[in-house]
Amino acid sequence: MPQIDERRSAARLLSGLENGSLSVADATIVAEDLDPVLVYVIVSFLRAIHPASDPAATPVLERVVRLTSGHPTVIRRYQEGERDPISRWFEGDHEYREFIGRESELIELIVDKIET
Repeated sequence: MPQIDERRSAARLLSGLENGSLSVADATIVAEDLDPVLVYVIVSFLRAIHPASDPAATPVLERVVRLTSGHPTVIRRYQEGERDPISRWFEGDHEYREFIGRESELIELIVDKIET
């Protein structure tokens, strides 16, 4: 997938899961085409900034759970991304919460790291 499309698709998945603008079926199609690291980071980011203890987070977390539990291809991509050294690097050097309101920077950082 060309760089600009991957960035756009990652941003679409993140915002769609967060605000409900993507159905789980559409989110699955997007996630199946993304790099596994992006799938993992997007899901982890949403889980980190929308804690289960916050009732307002319930719709976001429900969408994330439906995406990551009911679709084998997405589950595999998530697990591959979790094991990837880029994900380990990111989680060692950064906190997801530092990218609240800076989601595009998060995606840029990860895509740039994938490309190098």
